[in-house]
Amino acid sequence: MKFAIPYQNGRIAGHFSKAESFLFTDQTHSETMPNPALNSAGCGGKKSLLSLLKNQQINALIVRNIGQKMLANLLESNIRVFHAQGNIALNNATFTELPELTRASQGRHCKNTKQGCCNKKHSMTASKLSAPSQLKHKLTVLGFKA
Repeated sequence: MKFAIPYQNGRIAGHFSKAESFLFTDQTHSETMPNPALNSAGCGGKKSLLSLLKNQQINALIVRNIGQKMLANLLESNIRVFHAQGNIALNNATFTELPELTRASQGRHCKNTKQGCCNKKHSMTASKLSAPSQLKHKLTVLGFKA
């Protein structure tokens, strides 16, 4: 299983689309890439971010905070999303028993309703994935250096 983790300053970023970079790991190899949504106005950057995750063949994400619309897009793309609490350092971090987010309503409401992308109606459908679960196996981020 290949995971993506938004990070900033060596820790899980406080907000998914505002992360400085993303860490991609499959437990044997880790690499980082800059966040294409970080310096983009409107929805174009977020669409680029979603494309990056799909191109990297991500199966799951670990996030602290994420917006409803992005969460809906991830779930519709069959990418599992797990919620981590706290300001966790990524250097050899180990994750177990993280709750899975399975509904767009579990994300944060959009604060920027005046922007064009937030005014569009998005379906807030349930995930196409199997029943919700917790991250049951141990995920250790190896080889990450901030």
